[in-house]
Amino acid sequence: MAQEKITLEELVELISTSAGVRTDTETAAARTFEDLGVDSLGVLGIVAEIERRVGRKLGSEAELSPSPTALIAFVNDDSPALVEGV
Repeated sequence: MAQEKITLEELVELISTSAGVRTDTETAAARTFEDLGVDSLGVLGIVAEIERRVGRKLGSEAELSPSPTALIAFVNDDSPALVEGV
């Protein structure tokens, strides 16, 4: 069963496993992906894994999130526009 939300701790884990960049929650919460050294391909990999976990397509807006906190806010938004097929 897919989870509905993602936490900052989970995202930090994904930044490490999907983009190969080590960070902690405090640093990730205060920086952009660029500041952390995560390139666009790294963000794509992170978004793809989040899509798998939450069970819905997030689209290109998620891929353009400038920071971990912006991505979490986007993923955890309960807007129907984020639901696949809507």
